[in-house]
Amino acid sequence: MALLEVSHLQKSFADKAILAGIDLQVEQGEIVVILGPSGSGKSTFLRCLNLLETPDAGVITLDNAVFNATKPTKPATLALRRKTAFVFQNYALFRNKTALENITEALVVVKGLSKEVAQEKGLAILKQVGMEDFQNAWPSSLSGGQQQRIGIGRAMALEPELLLFDEPTSALDPERVGEILHLMKRLAAENQSMIIVTHEIPFAREVADRVIFIDEGRIIESGPPSRVLDNPKDPRTRQFLNQVLH
Repeated sequence: MALLEVSHLQKSFADKAILAGIDLQVEQGEIVVILGPSGSGKSTFLRCLNLLETPDAGVITLDNAVFNATKPTKPATLALRRKTAFVFQNYALFRNKTALENITEALVVVKGLSKEVAQEKGLAILKQVGMEDFQNAWPSSLSGGQQQRIGIGRAMALEPELLLFDEPTSALDPERVGEILHLMKRLAAENQSMIIVTHEIPFAREVADRVIFIDEGRIIESGPPSRVLDNPKDPRTRQFLNQVLH
């Protein structure tokens, strides 16, 4: 049985269909990279998976949590959110909390840990992401790459079944991109299930088990990186890759 199963997921904004019925399965430990042009629906799809956006129709099954968009319930919503964690392209840190507090807040509020246990775990996470020397730093004093490492640490601390990355390097200076991709490679090596929206084609080639190309709210092509990136079947995929790579 797949870790994640998405059936006929649909989402519209102001009568414009953004997701036009997406079906997807993700296996335990699988790393899926989503490619697509701006406005194709890839970020909306990712946000629907942990209900930052509520889909209009479709069913999301993650492990034993089942969310039916036409019959949403609060228990189903909470169950799905607790099994996922989201890494934003703009970091989305609490500006009034230190690096450590940004991680411990979710552990106390979501996981129900005591402040003492949350702090111990938060310090361990900061060490994992190479930010142990910045536990008392405010986000405004940190570089984009450092803030994103905190964002990834916050997501890791929740021990999600599925980690969702929405273009995690797009807001970074080029010299900071490598350190975030390196951290994500470490997570991949630890068998963490991930869905990653990115334009980093070399990273997708190296890390992904599967690459998906989305356009106009539909999955146009799906397969191993070697085939989708080097020998795409669909003309739209070829056109997109030619633009991105050249």
